[in-house]
Amino acid sequence: MSESLVQRLRRINASPPPEESIALRAAVLLAVLAAAGGVLSQGVGGPGLRLACVAGIPAGFLFSYFARNRDRFWLKVVLAVALLVVFVSFLDTAQSLFAGGSPAQIQIPLAELFLWVQLLHSMDVPARRDLMFSLASSLTLMAAGAVLSVSLGFAPWVVAWALAALTSLVLAYRREVAVLPALGAPATSRPASSVVRAVVAVVAVVGVLGTGTLLVVPASATTRTLAFPAHLPDIVPVPVPGGLSNPSLGAADPAKLGSSVRRGAGRSSFGYFGFSDSLDTGLRGRPDNTLVMRVKAPAPDFWRGQTFDHWDGRRWTQSDVRPRALRGDAPIDVPPTAGDDRLAAGSDFVQTFYVARGGPNLVFGAYQPAQLYFPDRAVFQLHDGSLRAATELPGGTVYTVVSHRPAVTPDALRAAGAEPPPTNLGARYLELPASTTDRTRTLAAEVTSGAPTTYDKVRALEQWMATHTRYSLNAPPLSPSADAVDQFLFVDRVGFCEQIGTSLVVMLRSLGIPARLAVGYVPGERNPFTGLWEVRAKDAHAWAEVWFPGTGWQAFDPTASVPLAGDAGVRAAGSGLVPYLVRHLPRPPAAVVEAALAVGSMVLVLVVGMRLVAWRRRRRARPRRSWADLRLAELEAVGARLGAPRRPHQTAREYAGVLEAAGVPRITLRRVVDGIEVDAFSGAGLTDAQRAEVDAALADAGRAGR
Repeated sequence: MSESLVQRLRRINASPPPEESIALRAAVLLAVLAAAGGVLSQGVGGPGLRLACVAGIPAGFLFSYFARNRDRFWLKVVLAVALLVVFVSFLDTAQSLFAGGSPAQIQIPLAELFLWVQLLHSMDVPARRDLMFSLASSLTLMAAGAVLSVSLGFAPWVVAWALAALTSLVLAYRREVAVLPALGAPATSRPASSVVRAVVAVVAVVGVLGTGTLLVVPASATTRTLAFPAHLPDIVPVPVPGGLSNPSLGAADPAKLGSSVRRGAGRSSFGYFGFSDSLDTGLRGRPDNTLVMRVKAPAPDFWRGQTFDHWDGRRWTQSDVRPRALRGDAPIDVPPTAGDDRLAAGSDFVQTFYVARGGPNLVFGAYQPAQLYFPDRAVFQLHDGSLRAATELPGGTVYTVVSHRPAVTPDALRAAGAEPPPTNLGARYLELPASTTDRTRTLAAEVTSGAPTTYDKVRALEQWMATHTRYSLNAPPLSPSADAVDQFLFVDRVGFCEQIGTSLVVMLRSLGIPARLAVGYVPGERNPFTGLWEVRAKDAHAWAEVWFPGTGWQAFDPTASVPLAGDAGVRAAGSGLVPYLVRHLPRPPAAVVEAALAVGSMVLVLVVGMRLVAWRRRRRARPRRSWADLRLAELEAVGARLGAPRRPHQTAREYAGVLEAAGVPRITLRRVVDGIEVDAFSGAGLTDAQRAEVDAALADAGRAGR
């Protein structure tokens, strides 16, 4: 009689023997919870899914343990239907995202799908094979969390998962391998190490290999990615469409000037006065160390926010603040503006900005922005190419800028020539106020007298400023009637980036070279663990941009070392690992370090001494091998000569059967094995006469093995 469909399915889905180890189940459960917690910590899932994972996964493991010996056929059917429902829901979400032009956001639904799969599978893990599948799928969860993570906040989850996963593997291995009894254990057999020791050893090896790999593996140089992240937590329109808004400036927020703003609202500690509609070089004070954003990019660059073109001797402003709207679905094409030379030769430079603290509605990016993946359908562009969002950009905002960068090198800039700028550039970017002193113009001419090209003139001025001026946050106050550049170059010779960048722009303009002042952020510090550039408020910066025929605007700054677009970027994934750790690990006082070294030295000497004493005691107290152990070792030697070594799982009597097949007489082997077992396990042992008989039988076996 043929079997029914249900019977066939039961036979196909029959489970192996159930796993009885509670320790193994607990270790796998901890690994799964660590993976799920890591993904949930990245903002995945709503309250329902979070509660289901936190409570449902442990409940599922507990249910699986108590139901491990029961028939689970119908449970498997129910779980299969539930998985099908979850997968159909995922496909519906994915279709909506792709239809809406947001394929980059598929990462969140995909991570939620992995969580549901893990949750449902936890209801049916009766056997070791099922536990190992859960462990493997938890690795997939960790990979999903790592893709979503942009900070070291994910690291504790990785450590917790790694420890639990390694413990699970060690326990599973110990369950697979049978440990031989002490009697007759061959020289090749060793007792299994403890779980803790094995896990520590594996962690140490993986740590060393991982660190070495991080230091030598080339950093990703990919300029195009499959996904372009963009996200906006809340849509709060700025007061004036296309206008500048910067809530971190408090009462000085350009969006609030002239309105009934509350008096006394001060600038935030991370607010930078350059992200406004003007920049007064007489202002003092710098932002603090607050993390404002992270940038995912293959190389460092200036993250430009906006530029200023009109200088009155003390203050920078923008001569044209009429924005034009750029609307459409992502990607939004960003057209070139005055002075931009969009060349075919070059490469796309992709940067993803993860905003950590809300600030200006400026869209930062490396020069020249060509495409923008933005969570809103409209942005505004000014005459200088700077971009403004139509909404505020709070913490949690994500957007991606694709910049087109020609391969700019010093040789390429020298070859650019010194042709006169177009009329529209000259009128705007060569303008100087009447307050510009003759000695400023004379100094610029003298310093660059031997420089044949525009690039060489810029470098000559940078070198002079690096030699004769000093960067300091404690710059003297600006005199009420003084020209800021004249006071910096000839009186103070001390200032910060606004004075230095302004002086470079003014001297270049006096030489007939178009230049402007740009504000934004320097690249920040690269985190070798995440590969992201961590930009802090103190990285707010002002620098000079110089126009070159054929290449457009190029950044120059005597105070910040940022490579040109054609120079090499980050070479290794772990570049800067040691300096990063040195800067960020806490530094105890010198007295504490000296005391720790002294105590550590004494402890080291004490530990080494105790280990030596313990080793000598063990050596002296090491028990002699019993007569039965020695005779079993001789029997193993006979088998080795016959090409039949003893296997780790074989008992003495099982091994005798192997030797009999190799040609040793059965009666001889029986005498030897019977004598060994009686001497080892009877408690009384053999008499001298009986041992002599066993020795004689061993001698006969040895002759048979020759």
